[in-house]
Amino acid sequence: MAKLTVAGHPLHPQLVHVPLGLLPFSFVLDVLHLATGRKAYAEAAYFGLVSGTAGAAVAAAAGAGDYFALPPGGKTKRLANVHASLNVVLLVLNAINLLLRRGKPVPTGAVPVALSAIGTGGLLVSSWYGASLIYHQGVRVHGVDPIAAAPELKLPGDERLEAAFDRLAEAAPAEVTPAEGATSAGSTHPPAGDQSDSLTPQI
Repeated sequence: MAKLTVAGHPLHPQLVHVPLGLLPFSFVLDVLHLATGRKAYAEAAYFGLVSGTAGAAVAAAAGAGDYFALPPGGKTKRLANVHASLNVVLLVLNAINLLLRRGKPVPTGAVPVALSAIGTGGLLVSSWYGASLIYHQGVRVHGVDPIAAAPELKLPGDERLEAAFDRLAEAAPAEVTPAEGATSAGSTHPPAGDQSDSLTPQI
């Protein structure tokens, strides 16, 4: 199964922000409904759950290419197994959650809210494993990627899109000087010495 890439970058981490944002937010809306009794919060929580679950399914499909490209055995595959298994379980829980809410005048209830709480906690755990695959194991990280040689599926013209993004980055200033900041913002700034200290990384 080919890895999925868009504009030179892996697709899966570009998509995970949708469920990572919407599913916990849906749970927060559930809590607000419990606290206030306002039906609008329950309805918003339901639609957030719908959108977040759909986004999770798409992100999981994109991540499947990376998962199956990993060689069997070793720590990287074990982490990927936990990450993928958690995500499958969470998708099932979210589907059950949606079925329990669907068609109700007020789309909530003790069991659905409990499932949302469990799902939010499980999502945080799964995200930790996903981050470990990237930051500790280097999956899909240029130069250290253990599946760099696996086949890659790209959209037509993807290289041109990647090159366009690279050109935009190259055209951007590497650093904004205090004088440039004052000109663009039209306001006063701290003395040059103080400003440079805030812009220079501390080693």
